[in-house]
Amino acid sequence: MKREDRIVCRLRFHHEDRDRVFTIGDRPIVIGRAPDCDLLLQNESISRQHARISRDEEGWVLRDLGSKNGSRVNTFHVAEQVLRNGDRLDLGTIRMYVEIGPESAASRARVIFDEKQAPTGHTEILNLQGLDDLLLAAGDHRNSPSLFTSRDGLAGVGDEDSRAPESTGELMRLVSESAESLLSCTTLAETLDRILSLVFANLPVERGVICLYDPASESIEPMAMRNREGIPDAPIAISSNITGTAIREKKAVLIKDTALDERFGGAESVLMMNIHSAMCAPLLRDGNVSGYVYVDRQSATHPFGMAQLQALSILALLAAIAVEQAALRDDIRREQERRVRLARYSSPAVVERILEAPGAGMGGMVVEEGEVSVLFADLTGFTTMAERLPPAEVILILNQVFERLTSAVFELEGTLDKFRGDGMMAFFGAPLAMPDHAERAVEAALRMQEALASLNAAREGVRPIQMRIGINSGTVVVGDIGSPQRKDYTVIGDVVNIASRLESAVARPGQVIIGEATWAAARHAYLCEPLEEVRLKGKKQVVRPYWVRGRLKEGIGATRAL
Repeated sequence: MKREDRIVCRLRFHHEDRDRVFTIGDRPIVIGRAPDCDLLLQNESISRQHARISRDEEGWVLRDLGSKNGSRVNTFHVAEQVLRNGDRLDLGTIRMYVEIGPESAASRARVIFDEKQAPTGHTEILNLQGLDDLLLAAGDHRNSPSLFTSRDGLAGVGDEDSRAPESTGELMRLVSESAESLLSCTTLAETLDRILSLVFANLPVERGVICLYDPASESIEPMAMRNREGIPDAPIAISSNITGTAIREKKAVLIKDTALDERFGGAESVLMMNIHSAMCAPLLRDGNVSGYVYVDRQSATHPFGMAQLQALSILALLAAIAVEQAALRDDIRREQERRVRLARYSSPAVVERILEAPGAGMGGMVVEEGEVSVLFADLTGFTTMAERLPPAEVILILNQVFERLTSAVFELEGTLDKFRGDGMMAFFGAPLAMPDHAERAVEAALRMQEALASLNAAREGVRPIQMRIGINSGTVVVGDIGSPQRKDYTVIGDVVNIASRLESAVARPGQVIIGEATWAAARHAYLCEPLEEVRLKGKKQVVRPYWVRGRLKEGIGATRAL
């Protein structure tokens, strides 16, 4: 045999910041850290005598010499293994690639340093410029095989010119079905599950996952997953190395063959899960990543190609649109919920002002201290009257009364806290701050008395309904208060308790009684008569209440309508 035709085994690897090639002929060699080894590798992961490679009738055989960290061929730990051209060896943390072929003049030296002989990359990166660009690239069948699977579930690679019209039609069908999913599915989870189904129906994948990514918290939430058999019973473990690259670089990633890949092939997750070929495309929209679609194959046949990566990227971009649409739907739903909730407490005009304010939302309903005026109202003698009436008529009368009382509160932009049997509670000064909250509370109370008098006048021949009202002003805790299961927007504090006591213990039917703080803030607008000091229940100090007899000429009710 001529020297140029002699078959040799070459190991290509990177060590001590240099790319190296070690040529093995017919003589056995020992690889290790000991000085007398044929291939000396000074690395802590390598044993003194790590492995031996010798040639027999089957070819070159690798034998592990009882090394501490073991020897792997194509990710599998081996004690003895016949080497084939293209195999990947992992000795400790040193990775090597096997080339078996004719010896050349350039490879006769035992060790050659040549950066140009570095292992060929098996990773493809695809920039996601936009859906139109991907469609054009995927439709170019002169440079790529068919995008879609044949009937046996594996990617077909045949005469590409003859496949071009058929594949183009299938590509448009895929886009059409994905768009239909965006329109027909009502929830984000349903949409993403449908898109993953399209992935399995059109690409030769064995496992697939769609996850959402929150860049603020860097959290990842699986939304859809399946394998060839269907939805798995347990979560699918995937390569964080591959998905992390897709998120970080905002590009689609293809690993054609992990056994030959120098970038991801040695990742622990790839080795443990025996991943042979994998793809990951980010859910990219306007430069923001909201998640990713990840698929892989564990079998060594039919690895993924660039055409499949293009198709997966198209589906990922459509999934990104679904995420954006879902976010918009959630915003609309939250807006509706805020409006409904705010409408329970405030007039429509106040609701609009709250939602239009900077930082609109439920921010104005967080728990905080605030200056307010609290109003308690109670119908006197109504319980006795209700005992003689049918329940339906009692409800009818209460609805008529409270409708008028609530209107008076809303006219002054007050907040309705709650109804308590035949009574009610309201406050002024939150969620919108009001410098004149005391005046508004007193004016609302007078209008409530007037509205009740008008209703009594319309109900001829029946006993009139009367009402007591108590008002107090000061600092309270206001906001959403309650348990996680139920919260109400309300106020708590000593100011509230005093207002309740003024209504129940001081006010008489038809009267509006206010505390000293309310009187100090509203006395310029209302005629108030001081009453004797009283000691309210549960209070050590006495308080001086005031009876509101009417409006002054320059008062809030006479000078402006609110």
